[in-house]
Amino acid sequence: MGDDSSIGDAVQAMLGTSPCSVTLPAGAGKTELIAAAAADVATRGGTSLVLTHTHAGVDALRRRMKKFGIANDAVSVRTIDSWSYDLIAHFPVLAGLAVPATPNWSRVADYHRAAARTVGTGAVERMLKVSYTNLFVDEYQDCLTDQHELVLALAAVLPTAVLGDPLQGLFNFGRNQPVDWYSDVHPYFPAVDVDHRPRRWDPDHQDLGAWLVTIRDQLLNGLPIDLTSTPVQWIQRSDPRTYIGVCYAALRLEGTIAVLGRFRPDCVNAAGALGGSYSVMEAIDEKVPMALATKIDTKGGPEVAAATVEFAVGCTSGIPSHISAAKRRQLREGGSFTTRNPALRPAYEAVVQVRDTPTPATVGTALRLLSKLPGVTIHCRDAWNEVRRSAAMAVTDGCTVTEALELTRGHTRVAGRRPSGRVVSRPLLVKGLEYDHVIILNPANYSAQELYVALTRGSKSVTVISDTMVLPAVRMATRPAMPRQSHKG
Repeated sequence: MGDDSSIGDAVQAMLGTSPCSVTLPAGAGKTELIAAAAADVATRGGTSLVLTHTHAGVDALRRRMKKFGIANDAVSVRTIDSWSYDLIAHFPVLAGLAVPATPNWSRVADYHRAAARTVGTGAVERMLKVSYTNLFVDEYQDCLTDQHELVLALAAVLPTAVLGDPLQGLFNFGRNQPVDWYSDVHPYFPAVDVDHRPRRWDPDHQDLGAWLVTIRDQLLNGLPIDLTSTPVQWIQRSDPRTYIGVCYAALRLEGTIAVLGRFRPDCVNAAGALGGSYSVMEAIDEKVPMALATKIDTKGGPEVAAATVEFAVGCTSGIPSHISAAKRRQLREGGSFTTRNPALRPAYEAVVQVRDTPTPATVGTALRLLSKLPGVTIHCRDAWNEVRRSAAMAVTDGCTVTEALELTRGHTRVAGRRPSGRVVSRPLLVKGLEYDHVIILNPANYSAQELYVALTRGSKSVTVISDTMVLPAVRMATRPAMPRQSHKG
């Protein structure tokens, strides 16, 4: 959007042509446009339902709604998943699906389909029309086909606008079937063009914003990106630890910082090497905490004790200097586990207590004391806090740790997480967020979408650490082909 007055024009263009779709580059004011549209609806006495995909996206949208002064009862911002679950929970007969008190997110596609069936019933259609005036769906390029079917059902009831950017679609992995912007979206949500500019980089870094617009065609067409004479700072990757000095130096900068790897092990290793000065941003369904929760609930003492210590080692820096690999192996095999150092003895004794009595309470105590060992810092704080809270809930509520973890995650999906100012993360998890400074560790193997998302997260500076100044040509990741169905006669 070219200026503040044109936001109003964009809002009217979008509201006046629903159903419609709006394609905007990263940082071009998509969140601002959604909030401005919701504010316009509110001034006319209406209520907006805003759906997105991640808890981080919910946080960002809610903050922008507050900026516009929108009353809480004039807008509801939810993830598609949590909204679907709640709808089914209220109308299980109409949905044709009874859901448990704690969502089973492995069945989330079933939740979407059941929610779509529910929306298509007369009773729920009337309820939706009374409850909401407009529907806005953010990050629509990330909708899977079952989510798309739900939005189509909603669009038959409510004036609907979907917003996104195919160059930011990152769910093209595994068996996911994301929408194709041109064959799936445009036929049902015709494109509306609105004026825009790279707002994220106003007013002091417009050269960076302008450059990020120019590289879109290169990425869409699989061309290399030359970082020579660009606003991006390039640092040659001379060895695997080049990033350490760069990341420590960045701590002197004002503002928020995101260090981006590609996979979780990249992030955990980097955060560990940086001594806890950066925290790992976890996926809401990260497997590591769930694996420990399952062991606490089902395994014997030696395995639970060993898993507790290994979890602590993976989430922190400093524990291996106090508990060697040999001692951890002895623990795992049921052998002795002792120390002569009085400063370490409380943690050792707590771990032995887990071995002898593997309960949520003893695990919680062991984790607390392990974190207090000299020189220990926690860098996987999201995972750490999830396990600590879930173990405590299991004690007070008399449930399993797995059940408590599911409840904890369900709350996070609704309420979101408090953002951290120094994170190590992945393009998939920071998409939709912005930071003052971004450091990209090694983008050589990124897809075009991952590279674009990574490059567009920083509003003040972007630093790329790579082997060469010319980033090799990368392809657009596309959705995997559906497996062929075998039909027997």
